[in-house]
Amino acid sequence: MNFSKHLTSVIIIIIAVLSFGGGIFVGTTQKQAQDLADQITSGLDGTALGGSAVVPQDLNFKLFWEVWQKVKLDAVDHNVTDQDLFYGAVRGVVGALKDPYSVFFTPDETKKFNEELSGSFEGIGAEIGFNKNNILSIIAPLPGTPAERAGLKAEDMILKIDGQDTVNINLDEAVGKIRGTKGTNVTLNIFREGFSEPRDFNIIRDKIQIESVKWEMKEAGGKKFAYIKISHFNADTAAKFEKIVMPVLQKNPDGIILDLRNNPGGFLDVSVDIAGFWTGDKTVVIEQIKRDKKEELKGNGIARFQDIPTVVLVNGGSASASEIVAGALQDHGRAKIVGTKTFGKGSVQELESLGNGSSLKLTVAKWLTPKGVSISEKGITPDVEVKFSDKDFEEKKDPQMDKALELLAAGG
Repeated sequence: MNFSKHLTSVIIIIIAVLSFGGGIFVGTTQKQAQDLADQITSGLDGTALGGSAVVPQDLNFKLFWEVWQKVKLDAVDHNVTDQDLFYGAVRGVVGALKDPYSVFFTPDETKKFNEELSGSFEGIGAEIGFNKNNILSIIAPLPGTPAERAGLKAEDMILKIDGQDTVNINLDEAVGKIRGTKGTNVTLNIFREGFSEPRDFNIIRDKIQIESVKWEMKEAGGKKFAYIKISHFNADTAAKFEKIVMPVLQKNPDGIILDLRNNPGGFLDVSVDIAGFWTGDKTVVIEQIKRDKKEELKGNGIARFQDIPTVVLVNGGSASASEIVAGALQDHGRAKIVGTKTFGKGSVQELESLGNGSSLKLTVAKWLTPKGVSISEKGITPDVEVKFSDKDFEEKKDPQMDKALELLAAGG
């Protein structure tokens, strides 16, 4: 398989609670809706699918139209359009997978999703998913965003959104309720470890601009270290990272601290490229497409940082692409991992463009660390566990950073 070509369409991002306001796509005519419906029925005999036998020949599609007619004639809410019904049916197909990371996007939603990946959008600046107990949770509040300023933290459990219970809510619904435009409010009822009872967090949405790569020099124990913070693996993150490589090397640091805390992920190829600065052409991640089919994805270029002692900081908000980088550096002995166990999001989504401007983000594979550890099942366990308490946050202390500096000052 052509690696670079494949990766242009592979995304491993957890659904972002970011910009576009809720609501159904509007502006499509009824004729367009009927045309789309005709495409479904023609696909049943293979006409629209190029003769593919994807749909069982004994499938009785008449049931679909019986339900459609019943809804149109007898439903109490007559505000629903044919386009609404059609997109609802498509979402039902994807929803049957019971995979929160497989999502159908309308044309409008596709446009907004692509805007989010570019790093500029409006919203609260947090990303959500379901924890191991299937409770809607904060994956990571992004740095400098309304979510972070309001005090939201990775692993916070969202019990209510504007007073509405989140039990049995699906991810798409939750995202739609939390998203909104700049200046509007959303109230999240949150429970976290250490709370005696849930608390309400009122958040004012704003325009979010993600600066995905930052760096500075730090000193400890008479030594100097390069601190690199990657907040997201966006489309332009690899290019931004490459721009700081030479300036970092020119400082001749005694060590590097790579901070991936609260980094919820991004593009697969970007994570592989960045890991390659430590691993060279070694395997960064193993993509398991089917039970009996695996493919090793390797870094490109020269491992410019391989001889520099490195500590990677992670926490429960480090997910997907972050876990790939941390796992690769850990397995190859290129870095020590400090912090708390990562989120454990180890699946690959492919974003497929559809005919009318819609798109489908579908889970097509799972991934393993170079040593074969399933990220979904295990997450990344740090070499040195250091917790970050609410008290630390309030007192503006960072024991995880302190431990990283301590380890590097002592020689790694």
